[in-house]
Amino acid sequence: MRTQLTSPDLSRTSSSSIRALGLALMVILNLGRSIRTSAEDRVEYRFEDYREDSGRVKVQTQTAYFETDLNPKVAVKGQFVYDSISGATPTGGPPAAGDRQVPLVELHDRRYSGNIGADLKYGRTTTTPGFAYSSESDYQSLGISLNEAIDFNQRNTTLNLGVAHNFDRVSGFYQRNAISKDTTDLLVGVNQLLSPHTFVTLNLTLGLSNGYLTDPYKGVNFTYSYPVDAYDPASVDVNHEEKRPDHKFRQVAQVGITHFIDALNGSVEASYRFHHDDWGIFAHTAELSWHQKIGRKLLLSPFFRYHYQTAAEFYAVRFAGDPLFPDGAKGSLQQDGFTILFNDDPSFPGNGTSTFTVPGHPGAYSSDYRLSRLNTFTTGAVLSWKIHDNLSVELAYKRYIMQGLDGVTPASAYPSAHVYTVGLGLWF
Repeated sequence: MRTQLTSPDLSRTSSSSIRALGLALMVILNLGRSIRTSAEDRVEYRFEDYREDSGRVKVQTQTAYFETDLNPKVAVKGQFVYDSISGATPTGGPPAAGDRQVPLVELHDRRYSGNIGADLKYGRTTTTPGFAYSSESDYQSLGISLNEAIDFNQRNTTLNLGVAHNFDRVSGFYQRNAISKDTTDLLVGVNQLLSPHTFVTLNLTLGLSNGYLTDPYKGVNFTYSYPVDAYDPASVDVNHEEKRPDHKFRQVAQVGITHFIDALNGSVEASYRFHHDDWGIFAHTAELSWHQKIGRKLLLSPFFRYHYQTAAEFYAVRFAGDPLFPDGAKGSLQQDGFTILFNDDPSFPGNGTSTFTVPGHPGAYSSDYRLSRLNTFTTGAVLSWKIHDNLSVELAYKRYIMQGLDGVTPASAYPSAHVYTVGLGLWF
């Protein structure tokens, strides 16, 4: 099963959310990543267990990462990710009258992905080409990226210029044959050292997606009240596939600051992210974390993250219409009181004395809760232990809560989850 990450939030409800949190972010994050200033040959392994409440969705992720300096001017880094997902996710349809639980469908999948890049250093400039690949049963993706980092002001200022492109092939329940989707991101960023204790980053990203942006596993419910109830479409669960625009243009601005406080032997890190796209979504994300040194070997980092977004213009819990008539129709109730003729019938309007109009489907429509007006809260902490100069262990816990804000979408659509992470790092 697969679902595209369509909102700027990091909600995960099926396997393509894993892909979006993996491949797409691998590429774009590499664009703005600070370039290493010293040799650091290392390998890392992480295991993450993501569990939604009520046993809804479970995701287990294993990640292996390496980086090594081939010589003073060339460093290579790469990552491999394996994900498995199981559980149940909302279909997109509304619950039955009087029922608070949205309909769910079982899902399971596996994802294999990887990326590799190289830092090519010459003078004040570091060029970083990258390549990424991801494979699922219903999603294939290739990603390429190129970042240029230029140091100024005695290396206190770094300008980052980047471009990334993904070539994707998508299939699923409503889209049996694989169909293409392309995504391009452009990034301009600045890293500025204000003082020996303060560091600021600013990134601006423009992204354009074209092709099949619909989720092939999400449906909607069309309903219409006919003069005869027997003609009414079912008002429960889904009766038609969703349809999203075939393009999306987004603008993202992010600013962050890190400041070390000598007296407390710790640092504070704060960031704010603004997102807008032409689907009508405005989003704001703020994060605050504290990194506290405990002795020489322990680092405790509690954090809090808040996200808010408006709804997409084409989001609704239900839509007016009939799945049998996507272009709309005219109907005529016959004199017998239980027969309706439609305008595609040669005998229309028959012996009816009045007609009515069934509305056609809008240009785009989705009931995916991730496109609704919502907010999320993420709290947690990371504990890092430097066991030896060449060995470190990391333990992390996160609590993720999503809440709907439109007063219409059932609360049961929104997930909450516990996330556990264990990591191991080796330096050479």
